[in-house]
Amino acid sequence: MRIILAAPLLILYCLATGASSPVVRATIMALVFMSAYLFKRQADIYNSLAISALFILAVNPQQLFDVGFQLSFVSVTSIVWLYPKIKRISGLQHLKIKFLRFMLEGCLVSFSAWLGTAGLIAWYFKMFSPVTVMANLAIVPAAALITLCGFSLVISGLVFPAIAPYLGRSNELLVLVLLSLNSFFIKLPGAHFRL
Repeated sequence: MRIILAAPLLILYCLATGASSPVVRATIMALVFMSAYLFKRQADIYNSLAISALFILAVNPQQLFDVGFQLSFVSVTSIVWLYPKIKRISGLQHLKIKFLRFMLEGCLVSFSAWLGTAGLIAWYFKMFSPVTVMANLAIVPAAALITLCGFSLVISGLVFPAIAPYLGRSNELLVLVLLSLNSFFIKLPGAHFRL
């Protein structure tokens, strides 16, 4: 039942955000992964990634040469393949303080994605950015809050239109916080190097 309810919400989210290529890719990946449970099959992230890539390329083969397509699949593959290995080596599973373990696991996920995509970013954008892992610890939660607040704004606009402007202002504040965080990390010494 959860999958049947989640699938239309994913599609709605994709459409509500403008159905940009990265969001469409993420939506297809999630739908393919979730469909395994509907068919009573063991979900395999690698198979889900491959099927998603084949589906996207069948619709538009030129996506293979799109930087966003390459970064999307390389980053997810890096997280899925590298993160468990780095986590096992780090011994984080033995850390007793849950909040600290959660924060460090977030760092490792970000680090895995960064390691996997660093070569592509250097190749396409002629840039190396060591601050990315630290920046993601602040920026990713802020982006998640913006998304949640945006959905709350849409729902409240339909049900309680009087409170929608207040939610809109709080979302605007969160966007300003996100932009300020981004600006802060960009201006740090050694945040990025041109190659």
